[in-house]
Amino acid sequence: MALNKILITGGMGNLGSWLTQHFVAMGWEVFVLTRNERKLEGVSGFQTIHCDISNEEDCINKLSGKEFDYVVHCASVNDGFVQGYPKLAIDVNAWGTRNLLEALKKASVKHFIYFSTFQVYGKYSGKITEETPLETKNDYGLSHLFAEGYVKMFHFNHKIPFTILRLTNSYGCPKDYDSSKWYLVLNDLARSAIEKKKIILKSNGLAPRDFIWMGEVCKIVESLVSKKPTNEIYNLSGEKTYQMLEIARIIQKAYFENFNESVSLSINEDDKTEYPEALVVSSSKLKTIVNYQSEPKFKDEAINVFNFLEKKLV
Repeated sequence: MALNKILITGGMGNLGSWLTQHFVAMGWEVFVLTRNERKLEGVSGFQTIHCDISNEEDCINKLSGKEFDYVVHCASVNDGFVQGYPKLAIDVNAWGTRNLLEALKKASVKHFIYFSTFQVYGKYSGKITEETPLETKNDYGLSHLFAEGYVKMFHFNHKIPFTILRLTNSYGCPKDYDSSKWYLVLNDLARSAIEKKKIILKSNGLAPRDFIWMGEVCKIVESLVSKKPTNEIYNLSGEKTYQMLEIARIIQKAYFENFNESVSLSINEDDKTEYPEALVVSSSKLKTIVNYQSEPKFKDEAINVFNFLEKKLV
């Protein structure tokens, strides 16, 4: 019996590495498209395709003629602090998505799943549904909105079946010591606890965020890939808001329980920002086709980060 073939773009990245590990464990034939060579700790059994998706010729040379049953496209850049980021975001997130679709348009892809972002809404409080007006306020969100348009265009012109997932904030222990995502809140605060024996918030900690565990995201994608594509857009969220201070306190408690030692926690007392309205990102539309209940894993993943970094030190 032939194995299902799945291409995961950005499969060595923050979320992509979790998806790679998940589908390898499922026994699938996994192909990882990546621009940079990396070493994933504890993850093996996949084939690597080195490709720069911002380069159309490279995409066509590396992917034309190859057949994949499913494609999960999560390669993107979200490092807005990098010099020249606005152009980089368009080149990779938007144009890169078009290049990928162009290279795959003659393949018999059964389902193309694109990871977009809830930042296309430009809204960070109140309730967000798929009907919420799109008022993107940053280059990251805008570049993904362009990419969504390309996904829909290639469906119209070349019949590539798709699902677009507008993801909120996913979290989980990195699988690469050289990950560029150590600045993400759980990773950053847990690493600070290990390396500095203290947790410092640069804000007042009151900012609300919706989080979803990457392990849950993997299970949702697994459920989606084999379903008949609806060619629709869905929010993918945990449907529960946490303040940054809450996350910091969970990490502080996890550290004490794991090491029987306390770490200090401080906030920026000068930050007087108020957040009068909570953020609620609804995934009710997605839950009509995928049954999931997002459970918090902050404590578990904080401990995983502690152990991951301690292993490196040893």
